[in-house]
Amino acid sequence: MKQYLQLLEVFTIREIKSRYKASLLGPLWIIVYPLMTTFFLSFIFQKIIKIKTEGVPYYVFLLSGLLFWNFFQQGVLLAKDSLIWNRNLVTKTTFPKEVLPLSFIFSKIPDFFINLLILLIFLISSNFKINLLFLAIPFTIIPVVLFAAGIGLFFSLTNAIFRDFGRVIEFFLMMFFYTTPILYPESFIPKKFSFFLLYFNPIALVINFSHQILFKNQIKIELLLISLIISSFIFIFGILFFRKFEKKIADLI
Repeated sequence: MKQYLQLLEVFTIREIKSRYKASLLGPLWIIVYPLMTTFFLSFIFQKIIKIKTEGVPYYVFLLSGLLFWNFFQQGVLLAKDSLIWNRNLVTKTTFPKEVLPLSFIFSKIPDFFINLLILLIFLISSNFKINLLFLAIPFTIIPVVLFAAGIGLFFSLTNAIFRDFGRVIEFFLMMFFYTTPILYPESFIPKKFSFFLLYFNPIALVINFSHQILFKNQIKIELLLISLIISSFIFIFGILFFRKFEKKIADLI
């Protein structure tokens, strides 16, 4: 177990160091990307479509959702190509192959906390009262990591074997984005769909959990627990599925 964690740490650090090495802005993309996305989507959905967010400034509402979505989406997209990008390692060496997609997802954790700090700055500048309940929000990374890891493990294997499966993954992420209350409040979802879309979606649950803290000064721990339970099941499925076909990866990739 210790060697496994050390290997995961090595691959994670390698990915963090190599990600922005050849980019123009380098690590600044961690800050620039969510801000550009937030301002662009705010202009479209607040100024043009005029979505109402119950008195909460739209850019704050949007950023509080993108905080989780960006981590999940970017982690899954990196994980899906991790085996292909490391084909020589996969085919020529023996090690637990799941550490590759997992390391790509873990490498996005620092980005999450930097973006959380950006959100805190926006909240303070918008005169929101920050209390001790805010300290519960960092714990939302646990179910989000488990959820991204489960999905990432599944997609990394299927994409390595069936290269055109990448398009299916992109479609899945697009549909998942629009059915998750990121661009709009939960009240926009029709009641007949709300239970399924809100309580079987770990991302929606942690967003709702955070919104309760940020905008209503209350904590609903059951939302975080439900998200943790669902994410754990998805992670277990992902790891079992991956390990079932792990020995065949070198022949099929």
